[in-house]
Amino acid sequence: MRLQGKTAVVTGGGSGIGRACSMALAANGATVAIGDLLPRTGEETAAAIVAAGGKAWPGSLDVSNAASAGAFVQEVLSRFGQIDILINNAGLIVTETSVVDCSEENWDRTFAVNVRGTYLLSRAVLPGMIQRRKGTIINLGSSAGLAARKRMAAYSASKGAIIALTRAMAADHGLDGIRVNCICPGPTRTPAFRQYLEASADPEALRRRREAEQLLGRLGEPEDIAQAAVFLASDESSWISGAIMPVDGGNTA
Repeated sequence: MRLQGKTAVVTGGGSGIGRACSMALAANGATVAIGDLLPRTGEETAAAIVAAGGKAWPGSLDVSNAASAGAFVQEVLSRFGQIDILINNAGLIVTETSVVDCSEENWDRTFAVNVRGTYLLSRAVLPGMIQRRKGTIINLGSSAGLAARKRMAAYSASKGAIIALTRAMAADHGLDGIRVNCICPGPTRTPAFRQYLEASADPEALRRRREAEQLLGRLGEPEDIAQAAVFLASDESSWISGAIMPVDGGNTA
């Protein structure tokens, strides 16, 4: 049990990569607080964890709203006493838009969820970690934040901002005993990725093309990302901070 006795918060923890992270953390001994905008998905994931013998609690969370972020963190602290691990996973993807045809609404919403959400949850969790001089924060970037793809301007820019924010927080809080790292997934078979495929003229052709772009010849699975998150959350990575880790099947290479 690599995370026995730890309490973890996973934003967007009810589905996709967030669900896989929640399940993997719990399987390694952590108590997992699942924050999700859709309470039903968080409840289903928490129930699956409990059924497997783990510990989890689901709560409603809008990461882009400061009051919601603060209330969620306070509820976790009141229930479990401390937060050892924060995984900033909740995210929004806007595809098929360049700067020219991306609406201001879509641009602002992308940054509100992806960047502001990462900032707000980190701000709410950091004081307790600083007081205890221990903690780890894992942000979810993207291979699109490392190497741009066409017509993903808002998403690529927001994930690039998360990469920069990861390094800034690692620099600010390393001497407080806090490690901050970023995982950059490549194309991963999540509900959001399925929606991206289904929005295309030929979903099957697009799927085959995206698979062929990966050096390992397949799309990622949420569990691929979750295993990297467990490693970065554990003491096995105790000398890793400020790292940007592509978990992308060789996509950025």
